[in-house]
Amino acid sequence: MPRKTSADCPRHLFRILSRSVTPILLICILCVFAYFAKGVTGAASAIVFNAGLLTALALGLSGGLTLLEGLYWIALADCFASGLLGAILWRRLKLEKVTVLMLAGMLPLTVVFTLLLPTLDLRWLSLVLALAVIGGGVYLAMRRDLPPASATTINRWAVPTGAMAGVLGGLFGMGGPVVFILLSRASDDPGVFRSRTIIITNAAGMVRLIALALTGVYTSEHLTWFGIALPVVIASLLAGMWAHHRIKPKSFRIALGALVTLAGIGGLLRFALS
Repeated sequence: MPRKTSADCPRHLFRILSRSVTPILLICILCVFAYFAKGVTGAASAIVFNAGLLTALALGLSGGLTLLEGLYWIALADCFASGLLGAILWRRLKLEKVTVLMLAGMLPLTVVFTLLLPTLDLRWLSLVLALAVIGGGVYLAMRRDLPPASATTINRWAVPTGAMAGVLGGLFGMGGPVVFILLSRASDDPGVFRSRTIIITNAAGMVRLIALALTGVYTSEHLTWFGIALPVVIASLLAGMWAHHRIKPKSFRIALGALVTLAGIGGLLRFALS
């Protein structure tokens, strides 16, 4: 019998890890990072979850969880988490013209691309997702703090910006980076920014979830996963909200953006090698 060398040890450990990972275990691990980030920043949960999913798929540690199943599940969980965040902060929410205009451009395309999702080629879908994740990560890490633009300028760009966010939102549930680019120029008040993003993510998330449900993609297994992961989602979201006042947002955003970008690059490598 041949003796094991030191080079065989990492491979043996990797095989053990790949056999021990299950879909629900992976989902719970990703939820810790995704919803802690959402609690701290008010968004970015889908970006973090999708980045982690791409990494797990690239390393063969997905436990059998497919890209589509992950995208379906995060739509369910994110809709709940956004609703919970909105319920906690409902007194600070205010419907404004820029929000209405952005939703007018965003919601129809969210529905269209959500309905297209089950028909798309998974290999090319993973490429688009990897590029979108890299874009979201670069935006998070490199975003500059610029002075607010005029209300006229913001309103003029609200509908086309919403439309672009609707494409990414419908496919991956992560229209946030596009929305943030405009809303970050609309006001320098963090409270106003969070209020607008919560309204938009709640509306878009609900529309996307309904569209997916109507196509019949959800099974009892998806609902079981959601029930098991729900305590993790809630605990991570509340932990992030608690940490919001104790972590410097800029430092956290840069670190998060760097990690997300690396995960997107991993997704590109997976596409190239597949």
